Amino acid sequence: MTTNPFADPHSMDSSNPFEDPAVQQGMNSTRHEYGLETETPKAADSTYTLSSEPSRTNEMATRIDDLARREQELQAREAALVAKQEHIRKHGRNNWPPGPFPLIFHDIDMEIPEQHRPTVLTLYRIWMFLIIVLTVNLVSAVFLLISGANNGGADLGAAIMYLPVIGILSFFTWYQPVYKAYQTGYAVFYYIFFLFAGFHIAFCTYAFIGIPSSGSSGLINLISRFATGHILSGVFCILSTVGWALEGLAILWMYKNVWAHSHGDAGHTFAQAKQEVSMYGLKAYLFNKSSLPPSSAA
Repeated sequence: MTTNPFADPHSMDSSNPFEDPAVQQGMNSTRHEYGLETETPKAADSTYTLSSEPSRTNEMATRIDDLARREQELQAREAALVAKQEHIRKHGRNNWPPGPFPLIFHDIDMEIPEQHRPTVLTLYRIWMFLIIVLTVNLVSAVFLLISGANNGGADLGAAIMYLPVIGILSFFTWYQPVYKAYQTGYAVFYYIFFLFAGFHIAFCTYAFIGIPSSGSSGLINLISRFATGHILSGVFCILSTVGWALEGLAILWMYKNVWAHSHGDAGHTFAQAKQEVSMYGLKAYLFNKSSLPPSSAA
């Protein structure tokens, strides 16, 4: 076969343009620049799949753990709600004292305005500390009797009476009124607190002195125990004496703070308290507080 002498050597019909050395050199340089000759697309896909598999597994395990935790929280909330509904069915809203026979509803976070919660919570803790002091005083009275103190039996009998009687009376005569005072803002509750908290301060002073036969293991009984060499009884008398001192100082400090709030920020007066009693009657304040209208000072 003869060639066409008139054919153009650069014609597209006569040769493959990609066989041109200049074109092949340019293509090779481009592949080298972008790294196409070192990794095929299939290899890259397989590498991505292998490297991402552990992270997907960890993510799945984390989600399962999170779902399990949320399920446990929901179950706990459901159980608490069922218990609360059962409690309301049996006792109404009453939740205090804790146990099978609650007598009143007591919830500082729910019933007391936020700005007064620290004050009421402190007073509640002072009352709980009183129960501890009364218990220590009872134990000290037992040691007074064992150590042969004069009239140790009288001290023990009075100490046994103090624990339930003083504990209950203090809750309903000065703690509950101040609780209701900060809840409702009525002046009459503040003055009931001032009256009975004053009695409580006087009783703490009396118990701190520790007169023999008074039921208190206070200072005088403390001195007599160490004077006669009864060290163990004296140690418990120290605990009792310090407890009465702290209780008295704490309630005195809060008495001052409540007085400052009532006569300063709230602007209560004794005449206002008398007017409130004349309008609604003392019985409404003591036994039917829900019938009282909201106070403007609340």
